[in-house]
Amino acid sequence: MDIKEIVIYGAGGFAREVAWLIQSCNEKSDKFRVVCFIDDDESVHGKILNDIPIIGLAEAVKKFPHALMVSGIGSPKTRQLLMKKAAEAGFSFATIIHPRVEHSQRIEIGEGTVICAGNILTTNIKIGRHVQINLDCTVGHDVIMDDYTTLAPGVHVSGWVHFGKRVYVGTGAVFINGTSEAPLMIGEDAIIGAGACVTKSVPPGETWGAYLQGRCINNTNSSRFENWKYPDIQEGKLTDSNWMVQYKENLKLGFKTDIGAFTYINAKNGVIIEDYVEIGSHCSIYSVSTIDDKKGKVVLKRNCKIGSHSVVMPAVTVGENSIVGAFSFVNQDIPDNVVAFGIPTRVIKKIK
Repeated sequence: MDIKEIVIYGAGGFAREVAWLIQSCNEKSDKFRVVCFIDDDESVHGKILNDIPIIGLAEAVKKFPHALMVSGIGSPKTRQLLMKKAAEAGFSFATIIHPRVEHSQRIEIGEGTVICAGNILTTNIKIGRHVQINLDCTVGHDVIMDDYTTLAPGVHVSGWVHFGKRVYVGTGAVFINGTSEAPLMIGEDAIIGAGACVTKSVPPGETWGAYLQGRCINNTNSSRFENWKYPDIQEGKLTDSNWMVQYKENLKLGFKTDIGAFTYINAKNGVIIEDYVEIGSHCSIYSVSTIDDKKGKVVLKRNCKIGSHSVVMPAVTVGENSIVGAFSFVNQDIPDNVVAFGIPTRVIKKIK
């Protein structure tokens, strides 16, 4: 039997787990051989990761023209973009299922899907393309997972639950069962937080978390996000939305972020802007300050908002869902779920 060559797009933690998964499929006979990781970061090309080389996409096409592709990217949105890029480069896709996955024959599984060890899938389940089901999940009857759905470890899905495209489900989340007449519907681009118990349908683009007992913590189903895409960021140049980054390699930008015109981001020591963060115009975000020699990573957590003309100083974290008023000077951490403003900022009230 011919051994199939596999290339893995990504070189992070999950990509290494996918490599191990593929190697585990060879327990009884040699089916697959992982020939490389692919990373778009040229600075890591030529390095060896767990005995596997890291190369670029173009080099992979030349060296392994008959190899099959599988994604090692956890983010559904990023995975979709990269798998489109891989397909345009000429790659076909492998479907990888760990030998210790239990499932019936009445399951449809799309190309590029990865199902890790310890999963149990029952019957009449439809799984789309490039879906990822991580360790130790259970999936009940009549579940539908559309393309790029992602289940983190330990998720339990009861019967008659339908997931839209690019849904992300955090570790340990639980879904009660729907019915044939009224399945639980999880809308496209929804995010379900770790440990959540989902008892009703979730609209598209919303984020639900356990600590809010199933209530929506963010509604991004706004018309201004309908055509959102990751911005083209060039070093020291204005983006199409007229904001600028220096040390762009140290910026981590989340999904459906909104950054106003003429905002400046200095990411020398790291800036993390999580999903759904909104930053007004003319803001300045510094991970280093040459005036007082402060430096440190800045973290703007999910769904926080920074008002126009505000300054965020090094080593500051702004909490999830918090709001910083316009013309504020943020030189200390802001907790989750509060409103803060001033020079320097101070907490005014909690958000209920």
